[in-house]
Amino acid sequence: TPAECLTCARAGPLPGCPMSAPVVKGILDGLRPDDFGLTVTTLLGCARKARLKVAHNYQTRPRELWWAYRGQLLHGVAAAYAAADPHTIAERRFSMVLEANDSFFEISGQPDLVYVDRKLIIDFKTTKAVPGPWRTYICPETEQIIRQGSFAWRNKYLTCPHCPDGEHIARQVLQEGIPRAYRSHIQQVSAYRLLLAENDVPIERGQIIYQDMAQQLPINVELLSVDETLALLQARLVLFTQPDLPPVIADPDELWLCDYCPVRGVCESLHGAPVK
Repeated sequence: TPAECLTCARAGPLPGCPMSAPVVKGILDGLRPDDFGLTVTTLLGCARKARLKVAHNYQTRPRELWWAYRGQLLHGVAAAYAAADPHTIAERRFSMVLEANDSFFEISGQPDLVYVDRKLIIDFKTTKAVPGPWRTYICPETEQIIRQGSFAWRNKYLTCPHCPDGEHIARQVLQEGIPRAYRSHIQQVSAYRLLLAENDVPIERGQIIYQDMAQQLPINVELLSVDETLALLQARLVLFTQPDLPPVIADPDELWLCDYCPVRGVCESLHGAPVK
């Protein structure tokens, strides 16, 4: 149990356990209750995981919560700063009501930091490595994009669907640009903007501050329009409330989420195969 884990860490953890008592206590203090209902973070995350967490008991080792706890440390820093700045809001929960399938749902969210006077919302993201250059691989014959993203193509050759040759040396067709924020993070701050607008806090700009162990990287983002954000959240609500269990993650760029899922075993058992 959490209490036994804390006592164990205080007395000297078991061999191979990296946890210390202050970290375990910090993780326990930082756990947010499940009675918030649908949150922006949950709604934009894996719908299948959310449903399975409600239907099945699950347990998580403290070491598996370290990544989340490291991110929570910045929430405390932001809250302490906002306490001394009358023009900022930090760690305050807002809510709004959305309609989907002729039903109404309360959605809540807790933005990291809001500069009210600048109409700016900031979200902190701790990560293994901050985003690298945006990489675009372009067919030299047709000038059409073969693939793009923040991850480098690791093989020497890249298959091209746009020209008769059908294959290029990857590094020869690569163009690098400035780092970009991840799509899911843009969606999140856009949803917060809508949430804040519903509570009479206008927001015009958004920024993601990525932090790894070596550096910080602020990236200004173009927020989705209010109409786009509303349509996105309503579509997610339909997925979350459908009678059948939502499907497994299909987007290859989001499969990393499965590595941090506490109900992955149940999910894959019901799916009948590993999610990969």
